[in-house]
Amino acid sequence: MGERVGEEESFSLADTSTSGTLAGGASVSTAGGTRTCRKDVTVKFHLMKAQVVAHAYPRHHTVDEVKEHIACKFQVKSKFLLLRQAGTEVPGHRRLEELCVSEYNVCDLELLLSDVAREENVQLNLKLYYRNLTLPDIITVRISGEEGKPSRDVVVEIENQVITKPFVGGYINKQNNIEYHHAFTQTGPPADRLARAGTKFSRDTQTVCERTTITTIPRTQAVQHSGLDVAERKVPEGLCRVALPYETAQEYERRKDLVGKVILIQRNFRRVLWQRLIKKSAAEWRELQKLQREIESGAESSKSLAHNKTAVARTYPKTNEEFDALFAQIHCWKENELKLIREKYSGAPKIAEMNILLDKEIQLLNGVERQRRAIRREQLEEVVERQLVKISEPKRWVGYNNRIIEMETPQTQRARFLLLYYRRLKMAPPPSAGGDAQEHMALLDELSDVVVQENHPATAELESLLQRERQLLLSHLKMEDLSVLRKRQLTLLADIIRTDPEKAREKPVTKLCRKCKKLRPTHAFTVHTRQRSADVCGQCTSLLGSTVDIAVYRSILRAVRRDERKRGSLASYAFIIQENDIKHIVENIWHGHSVISNDTDRADLMLPRWNIAQDWSPWNCICLTEQETRAHLKLQRLDHFYQPSVLKEIQSKHALARSVFGQLREIDQEFTESGDWWQVGLDEKLV
Repeated sequence: MGERVGEEESFSLADTSTSGTLAGGASVSTAGGTRTCRKDVTVKFHLMKAQVVAHAYPRHHTVDEVKEHIACKFQVKSKFLLLRQAGTEVPGHRRLEELCVSEYNVCDLELLLSDVAREENVQLNLKLYYRNLTLPDIITVRISGEEGKPSRDVVVEIENQVITKPFVGGYINKQNNIEYHHAFTQTGPPADRLARAGTKFSRDTQTVCERTTITTIPRTQAVQHSGLDVAERKVPEGLCRVALPYETAQEYERRKDLVGKVILIQRNFRRVLWQRLIKKSAAEWRELQKLQREIESGAESSKSLAHNKTAVARTYPKTNEEFDALFAQIHCWKENELKLIREKYSGAPKIAEMNILLDKEIQLLNGVERQRRAIRREQLEEVVERQLVKISEPKRWVGYNNRIIEMETPQTQRARFLLLYYRRLKMAPPPSAGGDAQEHMALLDELSDVVVQENHPATAELESLLQRERQLLLSHLKMEDLSVLRKRQLTLLADIIRTDPEKAREKPVTKLCRKCKKLRPTHAFTVHTRQRSADVCGQCTSLLGSTVDIAVYRSILRAVRRDERKRGSLASYAFIIQENDIKHIVENIWHGHSVISNDTDRADLMLPRWNIAQDWSPWNCICLTEQETRAHLKLQRLDHFYQPSVLKEIQSKHALARSVFGQLREIDQEFTESGDWWQVGLDEKLV
């Protein structure tokens, strides 16, 4: 420990650091020179029973931050603590530098518990505080004066001299699971051992002592080298050893045949390596075969699932797309039948067969239309209910810290208020089913008072319908006879709820349809990127009937958008373009077949990028099958894999697409500069 004391001292506390060094900007003038000191405030917390704890904080910290820190030390909530100075509570927004501190940056505060803490039996436990306390690197020591001199405070800096101590072993107590280390890691080597350079006393080194000894035989005699081969034979006196014939070095090498043995070892070793390689390659091949079978089975299952889904949709259609697919199927059936009639018949039989075919087509179209109207009648009430619930919901958006914020507007409150009357009027039981006629009359009177306050063109008509129902109820008419009247009332009331009262007086923007010659709102007209003006409404377009199943091209568009999102596309062409544009690209530009295999199955065609490094666009795509697409996306140099004739054909297709979709660049520039292009096509149907 080092003590910083001098005749002339001016210092302040600073941030405590684990290394023991000072970090601050102030200076301390001592007899030995100028030293840097810290700019912290030491806060002394006076607890009950004359107990005091202290901690250092930066000067810019507020009282609330100090309260949060000391609450963590005592493991209580900060709302239970009160900080007072001179008998008055300190505001939480005040900083420590604003409080009255001593010349040594020491601030005395009283730490008390609030009334709520006493009710909940919350206490300040000093054992928890000292358990969570981390010892600071700088402490303040008060030294009493000598010979009548006043006492003074001295700032003491703790020097932490860490010694790198290796781990030389230890053991763990099985009963309390406490780990104990050997003495070397606890105390370190003695100072006298560290003083001598080049000497190391540690368990890391081991010394081997060698000793040379000379062994002699007891008497002098002739010996033979053990490396020479000898032959043994029996003689009458006993066993006699005689040297074999002399063997030259070449004969010895030839007999040992070391090179042949090395070659044999190498050959066997290569055979073992080859066998291991074959086993490894066979295992990889089996794994690849298994993976390929899984991919093929997944593709087949997905195709069968899509086929089953298509079959169910064609058998029980519900959406407009499914009905369009039925119309397209009828059109294909008609074309095939006409082709057969032209091949088989001529003259009067041909005319008769065409009339029969026309009658069958009319029956099929009428059946599909009847099914469509029935489905619309079933879904109309659910659609209206969902629309009204959506209108009555509060506005939601994501705010700070990813929190969802809801806001009630006068429009949503009005819609929710009217929705209650809509449901009451819809669920009101008829008198024949046990309903009370007087209660129903009261409901009609209450609804009339509410409707009169609305500013809507349908208010007068709804009021007249409610008055008519009152008269019919007084005449004791059955509720079944009022079903048409009730349906008209609900329609008008739903129209009033959907209409914004602030925009009720505004005249909607309308446009004349070129087909039906009727004025319709602008949102009722179908648009796509290749048309110059919208002049045919959606109702007239649906009457024409779809001759092509647009669901195939919708799936191609979804695949394109999904791939662009994964690649982080910076262009918006794939998100602006629509199904009709994809149909035009596939049918009119690429002529409905793959460039490589000429496959005409629309369900297997895709439009991947031609140049992988550039964003997708109608002039940067190619028509391929699913398997060809996987292989195409792995290519790096296209000119090395495609023939020059194929490259020229693809370039001509791209030039045609660039001329057809020329205005798409302007739309892309507008969407990209405004930043709204990423929200295009985010509905669940397209993505």
